Amino acid sequence: MVAVVAAEGVNLSLSISLLTFLVLLHLSTSQAPAPPPFSPPFNITHILLDARDFNVAASALQASGVASQFEEFERGVGITLFVPTDLAFASSTNLLRSLPAEKKSLVLKFHALHSYYPLGSLQSIVNPVQPTLATEDTAAGLFTLNITRLSNGSSDVSIATGLVQASITRTVFDQNPLAIFAVSNVLLPKDLFNHTTHTSEAAPPAVQLAGTAPGPGADGRGAVISAGIGTGQRVDSLFWLLIATGLIYLVHSPCPC
Repeated sequence: MVAVVAAEGVNLSLSISLLTFLVLLHLSTSQAPAPPPFSPPFNITHILLDARDFNVAASALQASGVASQFEEFERGVGITLFVPTDLAFASSTNLLRSLPAEKKSLVLKFHALHSYYPLGSLQSIVNPVQPTLATEDTAAGLFTLNITRLSNGSSDVSIATGLVQASITRTVFDQNPLAIFAVSNVLLPKDLFNHTTHTSEAAPPAVQLAGTAPGPGADGRGAVISAGIGTGQRVDSLFWLLIATGLIYLVHSPCPC
């Protein structure tokens, strides 16, 4: 009987201890502050605005929502951005304004590599043809950049799209996993624009050089007139040849009388 009572006492003590632990655990978890929402390590828009001369790029990235996508891509392998200056955007404003929203986003993503490349890595990059974030949105082999070191003996980096060529003018930000470089031109992808899209003037008309014979006119009248003159001269020559032949025949033929 004593053993039973002792056992029940032990069980009661364990139950009280377990209940106390559960109450304390509940109080500690309920009073703990909620963890702050995740925020990326860098704010690309703020970096560009603080660096100055990138107001157009910062506004475009913010308005399109591409800035937040870039900040998500920072995690993992990182991201490298080529950002045109305000002056570079000024020369392409009309061309870009005519694009629909989804194509504007593609152009912005065309300025980003889904890897962290400091300047030294770009200067010694092994494979010059690099896919961009626009490549990931389309298909392999599209929207690629050709990144090479200039052959003039300098350390400058050239970026070619197949349509335009730009160079890195300075490092705006470089802290793993984010690198931002200023570029001299807006990178227009050949997959989106053709070679005549940004040609502002039509080809000038051909200029007649002094002392040369005029060519055929736009309606071909010059050629017709020239051909007519040559044909008429040949007909006249044949006519007078026949007249002369007839006269000779009449002179030398015997008189029938």
